[in-house]
Amino acid sequence: QVMRRNLAARAGRWSASHWKTATFGWLAFVAAAVFIGVAVGTEQLGANDGLPGESGRAEQILKDDFEQPSGEMVLVQSSRLTTGSPAFTAATQDIERRLAAIPVVTNIRSPLDPAHVGQVSRDRHSAIVRFDLRGDPDTASKRVGPVAAAVDRAKDTHPEVFIGGFGNATAEKEVNDQFNSDLGRAGLLSLPVTILILIVAFGALVAAGIPLLLGLSAVMATMGLLAIPSHLYPVDEAVNAVVLLIGLAVGVDYSLFYLKREREERAAGRSESAALEAAAATSGRAVLISGLTVMAAMAGMFLTGDKTFGSFAMATIIVVAIAVLGSLTVLPALLSRLGDKVNKGRIPFLQRFQKPGGGRFWGRVIGGGLRRPVLSA
Repeated sequence: QVMRRNLAARAGRWSASHWKTATFGWLAFVAAAVFIGVAVGTEQLGANDGLPGESGRAEQILKDDFEQPSGEMVLVQSSRLTTGSPAFTAATQDIERRLAAIPVVTNIRSPLDPAHVGQVSRDRHSAIVRFDLRGDPDTASKRVGPVAAAVDRAKDTHPEVFIGGFGNATAEKEVNDQFNSDLGRAGLLSLPVTILILIVAFGALVAAGIPLLLGLSAVMATMGLLAIPSHLYPVDEAVNAVVLLIGLAVGVDYSLFYLKREREERAAGRSESAALEAAAATSGRAVLISGLTVMAAMAGMFLTGDKTFGSFAMATIIVVAIAVLGSLTVLPALLSRLGDKVNKGRIPFLQRFQKPGGGRFWGRVIGGGLRRPVLSA
């Protein structure tokens, strides 16, 4: 009786009784969040905005009161040739000509100029061409593309020497390109793998699809709503990846709690409504407590004073809160509407694993893991 009166149980009971309001209200909420995100736009941290403490204040003073162009460099190196060699000199001069033809490049300092002798190594096998990029250094990575292309062309033209570009903008561009590539590849792999695991766990397509849809909708809503607080507390550019990973994980996990308990209660002979109420009172309560615990833990990242960590904490708290809200409302609404139809699209081969109690296979896996956790891991 006490469990039936807890917040999760009341939310589940209301959602089941008003499944249309809960379901279409959730869809409207997600759509509105996405629209707000597009309309408002998300403010991102600058290159040095996330630094805490005295170093952060020093960087902010330099940014506000002193012009700090984005400095870049190109290394020319050879184990055989020196700066006095014709081939080495030709390669260095070719790089300088290519850089001078790029509008965003300014203040080129040649190592061949006696005034910049410090840009040549003592053994004269290495030399650095220094230059700056025009414009805001915080957005320099978006303008460094032509420089990288020019360096690549010079590299192909002069294979007798090593040529490589580096600098804040170049490094940021390379890191971002690699990160986005890895994120895209992870997205392509994670969704099919998640679907496969859910299908194996439930043995039915409908039951497997519900957790995934809830997780994805929570991620979409968070990415939209995050735009609002970002105007007061700018976020790191990698925050969307954190939202995707955390949101998909908690959205799927919280749905699994609910679905597993509801199916267990049905297998034990309870009616659809009784099984759903039991799941709401127990698994729903676990979801609520788990979500609050995660949010409290993530709030600790604000204590670091680092705005990058703070933005990750803010994004995580929002996506977990939305995932909890969806698990306590739209999930029981869908389950009440579907009833036993949640088991539609059964996979015949996997039915043997779906016996009450988890079946022999899953029983051995879980039991073995409890008895021998290190070996199981």
